Amino acid sequence: MLPILPPILRAGTPDLPAVPRWLHAGIIMFLGPILVWAETTILRRIFTTTVRDHPLVRMGLAYDPAAVVAACAAYRHPEGTPGAPPTFTLEQLVRAEIVRTWAEGCSDRELAWHLASNLVVRWFVGLSLFAPQLPDHTTLARFHGWMRQHAPDALFRDVLTFLDGVDPEDAATTPQIVDTFAMQSPVAPRVSPAALLRHLTLRLLLLLRQRGPATLTAALEALDLTPFTHPKPARSAAARHARLQTTVALVARVVTTVTAQVDALDPVVHPLVVAFLADLAKVQADELTTDDAGVVTERPAKERGSRRIASAVDREATFRKHEGSPAVLGSNAIISTTRTRIRACVIVTGCTPDSVAPAAVLQQQQEAGAPLPEIIVMDGAAGWGKTRAEVHTRSDGQTSLVAPIPQGGGSDPARFSVADFQVDFTRMTCTCPGGKVSTTAYASGSADGITFRFRAPDCAGCDEYAQCRDPKAKPTSHRTVFISDYHHHMREAQRVNQSDAGKALLHDRWRVEPTIAWLTRYQGCRRARCIGLAAAQFELSQACAVRNLLSWLHRHPRRAAA
Repeated sequence: MLPILPPILRAGTPDLPAVPRWLHAGIIMFLGPILVWAETTILRRIFTTTVRDHPLVRMGLAYDPAAVVAACAAYRHPEGTPGAPPTFTLEQLVRAEIVRTWAEGCSDRELAWHLASNLVVRWFVGLSLFAPQLPDHTTLARFHGWMRQHAPDALFRDVLTFLDGVDPEDAATTPQIVDTFAMQSPVAPRVSPAALLRHLTLRLLLLLRQRGPATLTAALEALDLTPFTHPKPARSAAARHARLQTTVALVARVVTTVTAQVDALDPVVHPLVVAFLADLAKVQADELTTDDAGVVTERPAKERGSRRIASAVDREATFRKHEGSPAVLGSNAIISTTRTRIRACVIVTGCTPDSVAPAAVLQQQQEAGAPLPEIIVMDGAAGWGKTRAEVHTRSDGQTSLVAPIPQGGGSDPARFSVADFQVDFTRMTCTCPGGKVSTTAYASGSADGITFRFRAPDCAGCDEYAQCRDPKAKPTSHRTVFISDYHHHMREAQRVNQSDAGKALLHDRWRVEPTIAWLTRYQGCRRARCIGLAAAQFELSQACAVRNLLSWLHRHPRRAAA
């Protein structure tokens, strides 16, 4: 027989034990103290035996989110103003958000289930075992949305402040390791440009029907939208081609109708409609091409735009293609971590190259008023001179970037590289490894820098000829050397990377990988729960905050034992 009875009794299961009538009055009189005694006894029994090392128990005893609660004070209406009194405290809602991240970024309904069924979660949040009411999914979703909009980094910043107090670390002198990973959007990409244009147009029409003026609504109703509202399946290449022509033509009529009255829209709706029109134009420019006869065809994969919109629902998500991995529709997550904690976390759209990561984490730390690190370490994606120059400019010379120097432009590693040539920018001369000096320089038309030219007679008879020139080059051709505007950054990077300190920093770069593994496997950062960059940024910040706390709790017993 089950000792805990479900709400719906099975056949033959007895109800609650009968209590003599003469005890009713005493029970009612002392019900409050009895429940408190029962709850204390149960929790003490549980916490002193089975779950005393539970992460939520240790986190609840060590960390107080009072500063986060204060940052969310505007969520409640002031006392004395109209409105029902709150059922749950702000601290309970904030702690519920911590539980959400600990539970792998679970949904609102899953979080409500944890609150209803997990005794440790209820203790951490501050809900009594005999509480008459628990937060439902709508209450949790409402606070989650408000915190995402008004206090997205409050928990992350407060946890950093807490850790800097209990586990001090000099943020200015401790090197930070930067890396990126894909954070998938919760939506799927559309299978074709025609389907994407159709869904974008339908969402635009839905917005205008709800918030647009009557004249515009009437003009749109006059259009035959049957190909969009009731599309027919296209099972052959010819049918798909015909559907694409129909889709583009109907989109053009809708855009023309809306554009004619866009200035008459409500100020709140106007920017939303303009954004839809811009996205429709971008999809057609990125995905389609029109010949002289007006026939529309899809562009080849290599000729499509770099920042491609692939979903009508999450229009900020783009494809992130990392070498050796399939393309992921979503965002590019950037973290900057030391050996003990994550110092910065930034979300950018998926197609943003990894080379922007160092400047992005520096900008976030500057905006938060945090001291910038002396050294940032990253992989070869940040090894180019332009990225190093951006870090130097962004930090006003306070931060140096340590990263491997990429092999340039597919050149043969057995041949001389640009680093083997000595440049004197004062005299505008370039000296090759064989000692020849070139004074012929001209600005490059395709990149930031200048090109030096060594004539064929200069190279004739040189002992380094085979190692310097392409074997396929004609003996009468010139030897050119491109020197970028960031050449001095690359020379300095080469010197640092060859030093013992630089080698040690590059050797320790692996330490960021376990942090990313924890975030993606156990903190829900492999796939965003909500759409949009703001939602992904909030989820990443929450996950990094909880990861910092759990990492500190993992180190704390070992430090105490030592």
